Amino acid sequence: MPKYQYSDSLQTELSETGVLTVTLNRPERLNAFDGELREAIYNMLADVRDDGDVRALVLTGAGRAFCSGADLSAPDQRKWPSRPHEPRFMWCVDLLEMPKPTIAAIHGPAAGGGLGLALLCDIRICSDRARLIPIWNKRAIHPDDLVTWTLPRHVGYSRALMWLYLAEDIPLDEARSAGLVMDVCAPEDLMPRAQALADKLAAGPTLHYALTKQAVLRGLIREPKDSAMIEVWGQNRASESEDREEGVRAFKERRAPVFKGR
Repeated sequence: MPKYQYSDSLQTELSETGVLTVTLNRPERLNAFDGELREAIYNMLADVRDDGDVRALVLTGAGRAFCSGADLSAPDQRKWPSRPHEPRFMWCVDLLEMPKPTIAAIHGPAAGGGLGLALLCDIRICSDRARLIPIWNKRAIHPDDLVTWTLPRHVGYSRALMWLYLAEDIPLDEARSAGLVMDVCAPEDLMPRAQALADKLAAGPTLHYALTKQAVLRGLIREPKDSAMIEVWGQNRASESEDREEGVRAFKERRAPVFKGR
């Protein structure tokens, strides 16, 4: 089986620039999670995390949906895998803390767990046909996939609760103005725009991106003095890297740097 291929329900393609495009591939079920897809995503995240060949990740869906959440009628009802003594949704932390840039390209419905999946990515780009649906409470299901952590940090406490309470489509103009999505574009522009951004990020100092993401995430739950200490630690790590040397050398030589992620 090719690298990063785990099942037919999760398609992957690694570009020459190091961008791994991951496509949820159950279009007949609007890319809803069954046990096989859950396990494939879990294993993909574990493999990609420390692989230097992957410098950025783009997540999207096949057919007319991004992901419609859990497939309640699927024969395979395996839950999300976890390591011993871990919560079921610990995989969400693996994606949230992925030490490389992650982009969700949303072209259709992202409902329930599908919305939760998108919110775990660093950046979200939507086509104007996308639908963001926090549907849990409409079905009397408790919100999951870490949305109770990600959504209020993206848009604030009151707005997050309102959207979770109502469980209705989030208007794309409101999502954009609130910072939940970075851009809304025509459907034909979605993947080229996501890929162009991923290529640009993949060419950067990805080790430094990982340190920056770690500092930002930790800063969300710590005091300012803790963030100062984390920044010092990150700078010490970064100063020892090859990319740091290359960045300084390129500046002195008045040329574009060539970063290796090391």
